[in-house]
Amino acid sequence: MTSPPNTTQALSPTEIEAALRELPQWQFHQNALQRVYEGANYLQALETLNAVARHAEAADHHPDLQLNWKTLIIRYWTHTINGVSPLDVTLAHQVEALLSVSGTDQGH
Repeated sequence: MTSPPNTTQALSPTEIEAALRELPQWQFHQNALQRVYEGANYLQALETLNAVARHAEAADHHPDLQLNWKTLIIRYWTHTINGVSPLDVTLAHQVEALLSVSGTDQGH
């Protein structure tokens, strides 16, 4: 059994760059991994927010979520270390898979 990703040490800039190469829709912004998701309409973006929120609750690690009409901004960072942890990267990958299933993302 593998142990959960570390949340006690922030990733280095080099590690964050490497992670972002595998997450092309994400960027490093204001000390967090950030993804801008564009839904087809307000309700679709809201449904996506709820799906991300349910996933976050199950993982017990919660991103900052901001909804503006049909745009959802997802920001992962670990508050206790004031930076991006390996768990943030893992959850960004999981959320990316969740978003790709919805099939309506227009990218950003």
